Amino acid sequence: MNKLIPILQNLIYTTYLAELLPFSTSLFFLKKINNRGAKVFFFYLFALAFFVSLSAYFKLVQNDRAHQILGNRIFLLVEFTLLSIYYHFHLKYKHKKIVFGIALIIFFAYSGFDYLTAKSSKEFSFIPLVMECLFFALIIVYFFYEKIQFNISTPILNTYEFWVSVAFLLYFAGNFFLFLFSKSMYNNPAFRVQFTIIYNTITILKDILLTVAVLICVYVNNKKNSLDGDPIEIDLGAFNPLQNKPNL
Repeated sequence: MNKLIPILQNLIYTTYLAELLPFSTSLFFLKKINNRGAKVFFFYLFALAFFVSLSAYFKLVQNDRAHQILGNRIFLLVEFTLLSIYYHFHLKYKHKKIVFGIALIIFFAYSGFDYLTAKSSKEFSFIPLVMECLFFALIIVYFFYEKIQFNISTPILNTYEFWVSVAFLLYFAGNFFLFLFSKSMYNNPAFRVQFTIIYNTITILKDILLTVAVLICVYVNNKKNSLDGDPIEIDLGAFNPLQNKPNL
């Protein structure tokens, strides 16, 4: 166990850096992010980078677990809101406003209740995370169903929203049971080691895929829009079959 602790610490530090990677990449191409869904995605990356930096500050500098947990709770509300807005723009489902509206009300209400009834400000509740994972895993599965049904003109691999959804589906589905079991087993040292390895590995993979989504959004989508907007100029010339036949 003692030999494993430095490895786990390095994995945690790597995860903090990986969480900043998508936002750092998007800053280089900020002027090219020009549609509503992409702008919401950028705001999510900004919120992610901000709250991760805040969490790292409270954990590594201040050693203040109470404020770190509070920051994580606030980020969970921000994340749920921004992802709801993001998928509201990308879904064609006619009742999506009702679905996301009810989900937001329930999630905010339960998160507030969970915070007020918590036994200690230093203990993080995993139930809101379980709720978020289940809800968005279902939303993303339905998103892929719609993509298969309606997306004909553009290959799905060439859309940034595909890579965003793959990243979040990996994150939410991969951590669902981990968060579910954490409610009763997180105080077990062996389980916490497994939790750290699984959660941080999945998070790093998610951040790599989100970075790919940023690059796809900038290069592929903007190139496609540029090609769609340029007029096709073809000079066929005048058709004169007798021009080169003077003796006829």
